[in-house]
Amino acid sequence: MAATPLSADPNLHDINLHVKPGKERAPFFRYIRINLPRLTRALIVAVVALQAILTFYIAHTDFVIFPGQEVVLYAISILCAVFSVLGAVTRWRIWDFGLIPAIGALVLYFGALAGTPPWVWNGADIHLAAAWNTAAFCGIVYLIIYWALEYGVLVAYPDDQGFED
Repeated sequence: MAATPLSADPNLHDINLHVKPGKERAPFFRYIRINLPRLTRALIVAVVALQAILTFYIAHTDFVIFPGQEVVLYAISILCAVFSVLGAVTRWRIWDFGLIPAIGALVLYFGALAGTPPWVWNGADIHLAAAWNTAAFCGIVYLIIYWALEYGVLVAYPDDQGFED
């Protein structure tokens, strides 16, 4: 019989701990584990970097969404850029920090409904409208990835799930 590798945890997490009283199974997402830590980290950095580029592009246009929009858009862009650089060059677990620009982009998107959102029927060009909607979509994607990280479906570098091939 083969010996247990030293890096493997012999006290594996029991899925039965998540079975609620009166139920036979744990919640569906407790059974899904995706162990691609470096790819997940690269995906997170790419999504937030795309959001930084898009908010920077939106800030440079002449379309007036609401008064003081440049300050808000530049702040979100800078936060996204800082997150992207830190995520690319450090081993820090900065996922909580990424919530700030992600939620900020969503608040900006829905807050602009009180002003003039840059949509085509409001007079914006197609590129600006696409950038506006994609920036909000990047915030939604980040929130979904963050939920998956916290729930245990995904794992991001430097963490792993202890799998050995």
